[in-house]
Amino acid sequence: MLDHALRTGWNTLDTIPLKGEGEFLVLTVSGLVRLARNARQQRNTRKADAYGPERTTVSSVKTGNYLGAIAWRWPTGQDGL
Repeated sequence: MLDHALRTGWNTLDTIPLKGEGEFLVLTVSGLVRLARNARQQRNTRKADAYGPERTTVSSVKTGNYLGAIAWRWPTGQDGL
């Protein structure tokens, strides 16, 4: 899933926006796409392991819940979110 996302325009976590840089779409570990924002001033990722790919925690814009993001991209008008 992550490989396909990276081939189709998603970005890796080493470039994810930091706190105050705006809202963006994330691809979660479970395969959902959600609008989120970062609550951190620095990039802090959890390395890939037997439970999943490299990931980081971000906050959902809609619910405020934490999400495990594996890729991100800026929203476009076609996203419908």
